[in-house]
Amino acid sequence: MLDRAGALGDLEQRANPIRRVVVDHGGRQAAHLRLGQTTKLVTRPGLLISQAEIEGSLRRRLGELGGAVEWSREVLHASQDADGVRVQLTDGRTARCHWMVGCDGAHSRVRNVAGIGFPGVQIIDRFLLADVVAELPVPRDAAAVWLHGTEMMGAFPLPGNDLWRLMAPVTDAAPCDLSSSQVLDLLARQLHERSGCPVSAVRGAQWTSTFRIHRRLAHRFRQGRMLLAGDAAHIHSPFGGQGMNTGIGDAENLAWKLALVVYDHADPALLDSYEAERRPIATEVLQSTSALTAMALGDTRLARTLRDHVFVPSLNLSIVQRLVWESASQLKISYRTGPLARTSRWSLRSGPRPGDRVPDQPCLRRNGSLTRLHAELGARWALLIPSTASAQQTQTYSDRARDRLGAGTVTVLKSQAGRLGQVMLVRPDAHAGSCGLSPTSLDAWLAGILGRDSTTATVGS
Repeated sequence: MLDRAGALGDLEQRANPIRRVVVDHGGRQAAHLRLGQTTKLVTRPGLLISQAEIEGSLRRRLGELGGAVEWSREVLHASQDADGVRVQLTDGRTARCHWMVGCDGAHSRVRNVAGIGFPGVQIIDRFLLADVVAELPVPRDAAAVWLHGTEMMGAFPLPGNDLWRLMAPVTDAAPCDLSSSQVLDLLARQLHERSGCPVSAVRGAQWTSTFRIHRRLAHRFRQGRMLLAGDAAHIHSPFGGQGMNTGIGDAENLAWKLALVVYDHADPALLDSYEAERRPIATEVLQSTSALTAMALGDTRLARTLRDHVFVPSLNLSIVQRLVWESASQLKISYRTGPLARTSRWSLRSGPRPGDRVPDQPCLRRNGSLTRLHAELGARWALLIPSTASAQQTQTYSDRARDRLGAGTVTVLKSQAGRLGQVMLVRPDAHAGSCGLSPTSLDAWLAGILGRDSTTATVGS
C-alpha cells in the first residue's frame, strides 16, 4: 500500500529485517516461528520499523502532492448539511468542506459530532510500551516472546544500535500513574525475570507509553458527509500487528471512491460500499486479535492449557507458519461478498474473482515498455487486457473505461501472465473490479457502481 501511494521511499533500507519469532515458555524454547519466507501471496521480506518513521514518510509524500498537515488546529465542532460540512477549529477559524473524514483516533471528535456509536469492551487495563537501548540475549533478526503463567513479555528489534521495543501488561501491584522512569524500571525488571539478563542491560529509553487495550467497533463508518477511518472506526489489541495495516487499508479503499464522487464521476451512494467492504474486515481483525490476546495472556486455566499444549507447539509446523505469515500480511483480504463484486460478472474458474486482490505481475504498456501491475495502481485504475487482444478490441475497452472514469485515471496494460483470458479492470487498491469477456459487461459494471445509466455513456474520447 505504501508503494502504491508513493510513500515507501527508503523505509525498506532503513528497516530491520525480521526472520523469526522465538517463543519461550517456562524457561525453554517452545516455538520457533519463521517469518519472511516467500509464499504465493507474500513475496517481500519481513521488516520492522517504528510507526513514527512510516508516518513521516506518509507526510513527506503528502507534501509532494501539495498537501500538508496543519498542527495545533484541533476540531472543536462540526455540523453538516446537504452540501457540505462546517468545521469549527480551536484557533477560532471556521472552515467549510464538501466531505470530512475522521482519522482522529480512538477518542475521535468527528465520530462524536457525527453521532456514531462506538460500543465495545476493555480487554487489558494497562499495558507498558517502550523503545529502549539494551543488550539482549536475542539475535537482531528475531523477535522474542516470553510466556509464564498469566504473564507475557515481547521484545522486537528496531533499526538503530541496540534499539528494542519492549511490551508487557502492567502487574496489579504497579502504581496507577507511571512516570517514564517507572515504566522503564518495570520493563527492565520483568525482562530480567523472564530472560535472565541483568536489569542493567536496559541502558535507557527513547520513548515510553502506557495505554489501555479496548475492543471497539463503530456502528457505521459513514453518516452523511462525515466518514471514519482507522482507529476512529475500530480499535483492538496490538497483538498480531494489524492496527496500522487495517487503518491504511481503510484509507486506500475510501480514497478512490471519494475521488470519483468529488470529481463527479460517481454518485455519493458509492461511498456506502466503503463501510460494506471494510467493516467486515475490521470485525474479523477485532475477533482475531482479541482471541490472540486471550491466548497469549492465558487469563483462564483453559486458555493457558490450550496455549501451552496446542497453540504454541503448532507454531513449529510449516503449514501453520505459512498461514500466520499470509494472514498477518492482510494480502488474503477479499471483497467478494461486497456490493461492488456482486454487481460484476465473472466468467473464469481460475484466477482472481471480482473483489479479490490481484497479484502483482509483469505487464506491457501500450507503447511496448515493460512494467508491473501494482506499479501502475494507487492513483489510477488498470485495464488488464489479454496479450492476444487486437488493437481494436483494446481501444474499445479503453474507451469504455476512460469515458466512465476519466481519461487520465485509467492505464491500459497487456497481461504477460499468460493465464488471464478475460479483460479485468483492476481498482486503484489492487482488487479486481469487473472481470468479463465483453465491453458491454465492463460498461454495465461501471454504470452500476458509479450510479450512471449505461445508456448515457459517450464512448470515444
